[in-house]
Amino acid sequence: MRVELLVTRDSSACRKAELVWQSICEKNNLTLRVIDDTGPEGRRVLARLALNALPAILLDGQLVAVGVQTEAQATELLRAAGNSNP
Repeated sequence: MRVELLVTRDSSACRKAELVWQSICEKNNLTLRVIDDTGPEGRRVLARLALNALPAILLDGQLVAVGVQTEAQATELLRAAGNSNP
């Protein structure tokens, strides 16, 4: 499963989300890919998904949540997306 977190670097909410998702990914043997919204890829993802709020979590390229999740919420998102580990 591909786990991507779209962030803006100057946001405390994005930093919190990154900590939560990094922990969840480590527990589930997944790699978290953090995408900065100011880079070319980040701008493409923002445009493709018509996002105007961050952080945003994508699982296998699909937007599943915007904002900061708790570890329990993040685990449930992985479970719902079909990851067998949580």
